[in-house]
Amino acid sequence: MLGQAVMVGVMTMTPLHMKDGDHELRIIGFVISVHILGMYALSPVVGWLVDRVGTHIMIATGGVLLFTGAEMASHTDPEDSAGVFVGLFLIGVGWSCGLIAGSSLLTNSFDVNTRVAVQGAADLLMVGAGASAGLVSGAAVEWSSFHALSHWAGVAALAMVVAAGWPIVRSGFGSSRSLTP
Repeated sequence: MLGQAVMVGVMTMTPLHMKDGDHELRIIGFVISVHILGMYALSPVVGWLVDRVGTHIMIATGGVLLFTGAEMASHTDPEDSAGVFVGLFLIGVGWSCGLIAGSSLLTNSFDVNTRVAVQGAADLLMVGAGASAGLVSGAAVEWSSFHALSHWAGVAALAMVVAAGWPIVRSGFGSSRSLTP
């Protein structure tokens, strides 16, 4: 849910931020396309990594990528575009890591007879978190700035790193694969 909120919050306001910098619509569209590419193009690789290194490490990786991407976007002036190009791509990949690893962790934690219902409820909560972030992001930019929105979204993403890292630390830095149910 947190990865979804971070991704939607920053993504929703990026086109308006770039428009304030007089970017052409095709450049804005290209940034969003690169972001969506980050979300989906690497998903087979992310799934493979979840199987190889474990869910907790990949959720933490997703949090780090979301943080890094949001911070890059937060330090990009409206007239510039390199930071949002790279930042939104990293946010997309971070979202993918969090979604795929989180879904794997969630569904593997429940009996096969309840997995579909649990995943459906999780998807509903995730969509709600994204919708809420989309609404709040506009108000946040109006009250403060795109820079502040992106920065605080990135800071929020670090909670994913803490939440995913805690079981690793608690287990004495053992194999994260053993943490996956």
